[in-house]
Amino acid sequence: MNSGDTIVAPATPLGFSGLAVVRVSGPGAFKFAEIATHKKSLKNRFATLVTFYNKKGEKVDRVVITRFVAPASYSGEDMVEISSHGNPTIVDAIVSTFCSHGARIADPGEFTYRAFINGKMDLIQAEGVAALIKSKTIESVKEQQKIISGSLSKLINKLRSKLVDLVSFLEYQMDISEEDLSAKDKKNVPKKISALHKEVLALSNTFVRGKMLNLGVTAVITGPPNVGKSSLLNALCGENRAIVSSEPGTTRDIVKSEMVLGGVPFVFLDTAGIRVAKSAIEQEGVTRAKKLKEKADLVISVSDNPKAQISKSGSQPHIFVVNKSDLHSKKPNKAIIHISCKNKTGLEVLLLEIKSALKIGPISSDVSLLSTPRQSAAINACAKSLERAQNVCKTVGLELELVSFELRSGINALDVLLGKTTPEDIINNIFNNLCVGK
Repeated sequence: MNSGDTIVAPATPLGFSGLAVVRVSGPGAFKFAEIATHKKSLKNRFATLVTFYNKKGEKVDRVVITRFVAPASYSGEDMVEISSHGNPTIVDAIVSTFCSHGARIADPGEFTYRAFINGKMDLIQAEGVAALIKSKTIESVKEQQKIISGSLSKLINKLRSKLVDLVSFLEYQMDISEEDLSAKDKKNVPKKISALHKEVLALSNTFVRGKMLNLGVTAVITGPPNVGKSSLLNALCGENRAIVSSEPGTTRDIVKSEMVLGGVPFVFLDTAGIRVAKSAIEQEGVTRAKKLKEKADLVISVSDNPKAQISKSGSQPHIFVVNKSDLHSKKPNKAIIHISCKNKTGLEVLLLEIKSALKIGPISSDVSLLSTPRQSAAINACAKSLERAQNVCKTVGLELELVSFELRSGINALDVLLGKTTPEDIINNIFNNLCVGK
């Protein structure tokens, strides 16, 4: 499939560097490249050193150009990549020259969109490209590379094939076979549905870890004023990010710090002390602190009183910390972690508890993780369809039409996930989140 027009865009960030890359894709890519380089014999998949000229015939730069003949290219179209010196003026001149010959500036994610349209990748792999570019840890990079290579897509297509085989069998029994379903088949069909349901649920459960790697974890540090919340933030990140003072209400706005723990990117948020505010500004800080606490992936409640009551609200993991352990004796309570931000004691225990609370551990190289809310929603929709099919078998028996209908719903959910029947607005949203040039 060909889009009909030719697009061009820088594939490297704007700025000064040793090298920069410009991509061109579409039916005019080779023609425009030949005009700009005065070369008509560029070899396929071979890097060639040439002089690049603008429309006036003026020399722009000495560049390395590589030609990719469709469909063996990233986009699945005829495509060229130009490596020039990384001066923004040179890059702009190269892009402008291609535009003067008839190309247009690519939209965000349009190269990857064309790869999707031309069957070079499915929607899951396209999401992997976007996530790879934004990855903050090497663990996330490795996971997204697996997704781009097709490991998750293969797993989902395998599940889809099993569903299609089962639906095909049921519809053959309904429409063609003149024999009643055997007693053996009446037992085997529910067993197969149950086994598929377990496989889909197992995949659904990977989203917790995949989301942490892809989107990171937000951990809110909360508690009364003057218990050491800001000191804890500073101790965790190893620098003085938050102002520390003995005056209550010092922290009014949200102070954040980022770090990596167990391969997962964390954002720790220091919030205003929870109390009856004495000013409108402090009240706004308290209100924001409460809202962040509700949305956080992890809550760290800090106190300086060993006898303080432990109370948890919300469904997210909650860790209770007593600071200033150098000033009081520890109480035998496994639910509380004693630390001293001043002496920097107990922090390693706290970090281990954070990893334990969120179940952060080594990632198996054989396991593919769901990493976006869209993927999770589609797999959950498939799981619910299989659950309904199971309920039909349990309540009214193996009613072929009803069971087949639910299994078809499961197939449709997987088709949406792979991009076979996905609404256009969802597709556009996915590719618009990619950068120009990708």
